[in-house]
Amino acid sequence: MEPVRDYELKAFFTHVIEVLESLGIPYMVVGGFAAILYGEPRLTIDVDIVVDMKPRDIGLFVKAFPIPEYYISEEGIRDSLQRRYPFNVIQPATGAKVDLVPLPPDQFTQAAFQRRQRLTYDQAGRSATFITAEDIIVAKLVAHRETESDKHLRDVRGVLVTQWGEIDLGGVARSAKASGVLEQFEKILAAVQAEIEE
Repeated sequence: MEPVRDYELKAFFTHVIEVLESLGIPYMVVGGFAAILYGEPRLTIDVDIVVDMKPRDIGLFVKAFPIPEYYISEEGIRDSLQRRYPFNVIQPATGAKVDLVPLPPDQFTQAAFQRRQRLTYDQAGRSATFITAEDIIVAKLVAHRETESDKHLRDVRGVLVTQWGEIDLGGVARSAKASGVLEQFEKILAAVQAEIEE
């Protein structure tokens, strides 16, 4: 199967966001999709969204994605909310996938969720609620520590370069220290600073 096309993923993402907003489910776009919005373009094959979904929301959420046009499991979502692990909605025709993560209880994600902000994400002027640039840097550093995937470090560099002068570096440093990733942040920051000052 061919990889999902960028416009197909964006269209599916837009539909998921519209469903979340119409049902009043608080959410925050995170992961590669958020890093690309703040930073440099790269291919991403899915979208990650943190959701503060309650059991009462599940029925109407599932109804918005009729099978076979979409793949979704009501039972899977109930289990996901109870045990706090991600669930997904897939559009089989395009291969587009959105991963939804029940709002984790950790201090960093809870604080990031409170700081989330509305941003325009396409030329049509559509907007959604995203993690902040500062918080995506820390989230990506934590993801790198857990997975050792260099794409997370490339995303951090991309956000720092693109948002240079706009980011609260002191706030990032404090948050990075609390999350145990300060050393890695300082290393990338020094490299980006040297690059910009060249």
